[in-house]
Amino acid sequence: MAVVEYAPSDEFTWADILNEPDDGLRREIIGGSLIVNPAPFIRHQAVGFRLATILDGAKAAGTRVLVAPIDWRYDAKGVVGPDVVVVAGDVDVDGPIPATVVPDLVVEVFSSNAVFDRTIKRDLYQQLGVPRYWMIDPGGPHRQPSIVALSLGVDGVYDVSAEATGMEVLATDHPFPVAFAPADLL
Repeated sequence: MAVVEYAPSDEFTWADILNEPDDGLRREIIGGSLIVNPAPFIRHQAVGFRLATILDGAKAAGTRVLVAPIDWRYDAKGVVGPDVVVVAGDVDVDGPIPATVVPDLVVEVFSSNAVFDRTIKRDLYQQLGVPRYWMIDPGGPHRQPSIVALSLGVDGVYDVSAEATGMEVLATDHPFPVAFAPADLL
């Protein structure tokens, strides 16, 4: 579960994250608040890694597929750590994804706090103009894995462009042609 910490003075910044201990916790800053999450469970990590592998095998030339932990500094005071990111073009590999770069695809694999990914992060990525946002439920003992692919419409609002559960195949041409079933991610 995410823990929100509030800045002692004004708002948290990237410098504050750099001064945090290297304790395995994931830290993000959204709206000036520091969000701290524990390391994800194995299922979560396996799904993110497997998706990154599938995307990397299908990617277009000049495209990078990045897997967590990765930071995207979307402005001077904001940083998020998506589970998988696809970026076209040249990106400095020796730092976070800079604010001047908007990823072509951002993927969040749900953890214990799926509401955060479905609402706060969805709204943030939409506001930042991320063209595609995928939300993955990794499933569980009594639940099949599923994926909802969102695309930014001309009105600047996300629309569902594809959905798949279990062995159903999700096929898309964006950000490049790729097809897989959510069950393939386990």
